[in-house]
Amino acid sequence: MDAPTFGAFLAETRRARGLTQRDLAERLHVTDKAVSRWERGVGLPDINTLEPLSDALGLTLSQLMHADHGGAAAQPAQTLAEFFALMTPAQIAWADVRRAIFWLTIGLAVWAQCTLPWQVAIHWHWADGAWHPDGAAPGLLAYLGCIALCAMLLWFWQGWQRNVMGAAALVWLRTFHPRLGAAVQLALQMFWMGWALAPALCVAMILLLN
Repeated sequence: MDAPTFGAFLAETRRARGLTQRDLAERLHVTDKAVSRWERGVGLPDINTLEPLSDALGLTLSQLMHADHGGAAAQPAQTLAEFFALMTPAQIAWADVRRAIFWLTIGLAVWAQCTLPWQVAIHWHWADGAWHPDGAAPGLLAYLGCIALCAMLLWFWQGWQRNVMGAAALVWLRTFHPRLGAAVQLALQMFWMGWALAPALCVAMILLLN
């Protein structure tokens, strides 16, 4: 469903309940301008507003999401917990994944410090069928830099995940095409995981090529 279709349904249902835009806005603790934007199809409510909105209109969450006045009434009511369950690809605990990546990076850095404590090559070029070092740095500085970079990437990843879980576009995509929405979210998570693993791979390369 697109925003204009949802907006028309919202306006029709609100009027049928005898509510003004201001009345509905007060129940949702938003401005009447926000309600007006939704009804004009300019934007969509965020995920935290969906359940209060369905309650205010006397609809189930499923009816609201599918713009259904009553055709879905025979179906079990979709709870917000069930709705969130759709948003977790394969129930992956990404917080645990981030912790594992962080400790992997630290473990490799400690191993590298014990093995190569002094100057280490950190840049190479390919020539004559082999890798040749052309840049060096103190080992401890290189390892601490990799740990710091890993921590920063994991922090950005965590912040991104918190924001994207409530992003209206992803919410609606997962609602109306759950498999595609799950695939998109999983692909984005894997993208961030790849970047977060980069510092650990850098330490591994230092160990292998020095």
